[in-house]
Amino acid sequence: MEPGNRSKHRGLSNISRKSDDVAKCYDNWASDYDETIAEWRYEAPEQVASMLMAELSPKSVILDAGCGTGLSGRALRSAGFTTVDGIDISLRSLKIAGMSGAYSTLRAMDIQRFPLPIPDDQYDGLVCVGVFTYLTDSAGTLREFSRIVRSGGIVVFTQRSDLFAKRKFQSVLKRLSDEGWIEHVRISERRPYLPYNEEYGDEILVHYVAYTVV
Repeated sequence: MEPGNRSKHRGLSNISRKSDDVAKCYDNWASDYDETIAEWRYEAPEQVASMLMAELSPKSVILDAGCGTGLSGRALRSAGFTTVDGIDISLRSLKIAGMSGAYSTLRAMDIQRFPLPIPDDQYDGLVCVGVFTYLTDSAGTLREFSRIVRSGGIVVFTQRSDLFAKRKFQSVLKRLSDEGWIEHVRISERRPYLPYNEEYGDEILVHYVAYTVV
């Protein structure tokens, strides 16, 4: 596939982190999100689904946190998982995700507002793909994710390489490990994220992170 319109959705790397702004952005983008992201060679959903499948049984109950239009849900289903729930702040994105048939349930939810309206130990695994850009309370978010995933469960997420460094994710993960929330942290090297997007290209890459909930 040749690169598409590289100027489309210019400013993606600097979208406001405010919940209302994120919802508006992705509501407006929902109708052509899948097409645009494919032009940019976005492979994170498939990579994360493969990582999770290597750790958990296909019968595990998975939460796709920040599911958007359903790319990660479809990847999880293709990998073999049979029960996937999704949450997202964009109502238009959720509507499109609902048409995919990938999800058992879908709920509108602001992931930046704690506590999330989800019981403790609800899931065997959780993925959060392409979302941590907007989740500025890194430690608080990961504590919430760890709360709603059962002991021994797996959390897999992505974070942009620039923000991984700026927000000191190495230190955040160590702190959560020291606090007894997580263990067996695995962090990938920097990998391509949106290689055909002019703002990302070879400049903004991605880390894949997985850990086990204590």
